[in-house]
Amino acid sequence: MAFLELHILQNFAPSNLNRDETNTPKSTQFGGYRRARISSQCLKRQIRKHPDFFASVEEAGGDTGVRTKRLASDIVTRLMASGKEEDLSRQVAERLLGLAKLKIAKAFKTQYLLYIGQREIDQLATIAGDYWTELSSKEKDFSKKVSEAVKSALGKKSYAADVALFGRMVADNKEVNVDAACQVAHALSTNEVKMEMDFFTAVDDLLGPDEQGSDMMGSVYFNSSCYYRYSQINLEKLQENLGQNHRDLVLASVKGFIKSSIAAVPTGKQNSSAAQNPIAYIRLCVRNAGSPWSLANAFVQPVRPNREGTSNIEIDSATKLEKFMRQLETMYGTDGFIFNEASSYLSDKELVGSYKPANALVDGALTAVNEVIGG
Repeated sequence: MAFLELHILQNFAPSNLNRDETNTPKSTQFGGYRRARISSQCLKRQIRKHPDFFASVEEAGGDTGVRTKRLASDIVTRLMASGKEEDLSRQVAERLLGLAKLKIAKAFKTQYLLYIGQREIDQLATIAGDYWTELSSKEKDFSKKVSEAVKSALGKKSYAADVALFGRMVADNKEVNVDAACQVAHALSTNEVKMEMDFFTAVDDLLGPDEQGSDMMGSVYFNSSCYYRYSQINLEKLQENLGQNHRDLVLASVKGFIKSSIAAVPTGKQNSSAAQNPIAYIRLCVRNAGSPWSLANAFVQPVRPNREGTSNIEIDSATKLEKFMRQLETMYGTDGFIFNEASSYLSDKELVGSYKPANALVDGALTAVNEVIGG
């Protein structure tokens, strides 16, 4: 098995980037200490929606997907645009999706939030038009050709780039399921965290001269943390999901994933925190043997400020990460690594020397990926 691994350190200013149901920043216990957390779902959305991901995939002629319950409505809109009647269009769309075992629930939405490529949607809309007469008739049994066309549209082995990376699962139709080629861990703070609260008030700008006081008040929770982020791509699985003949698209998907992982920042409550903090450190590894390594256990004991007040949480976190990586290499060896390098803006003398500029790091990793997939 061949893997690409990303190890990232990112220190955020006070913010609430990813909230739970109480509007409090997400957190968890790790190593016996409370840590700040950004969910993997949040990170994956920021990655796949980032312009760098779109640009990279589009340049290679690839496709990207959407998550939606409104697939039937989209097909109806397309059919009506071609001059079809609305009621019959709704019937055709519902019957068409029924052939894919996608049931329509309330408000003409599918039961599931379906992850589907734009080209898959295009193909379904084309099928609806091509087989309009059959799907809009009073008969409820359809020809084998219609069923085969729907199966081909959703069950092919050449998926949208982000669907190929992150996978999809439909409980009622295993034939359209896609095993993810990528795994993204929850981002965990390298430091122990305590939540803080900001009590705020707002004054009415049209307050009368004899009036005083606030017309709104509330509280917002936040924290400031340095996060360790880990993700990995099974390169062979990605190649399988995108199609064996689409090497350029595999490389473009990997490139888009890396670049958007570096650039993307969660958007939660950014208007009130502006925590636009770039990553401090990234290590990219490409291996053609062995199993991938998460380096989260480097922070089982959290990073703490020293008594002198001269410590730097980013440098201390990177130092622990580098040390832990060396320990794993000593224990398990480095066989299988064909690329393992880092980039950072940190200036500590113990870390500088082996680092490359970020663009050079990405290019080096892509060269190694190209070698792994048979370029």
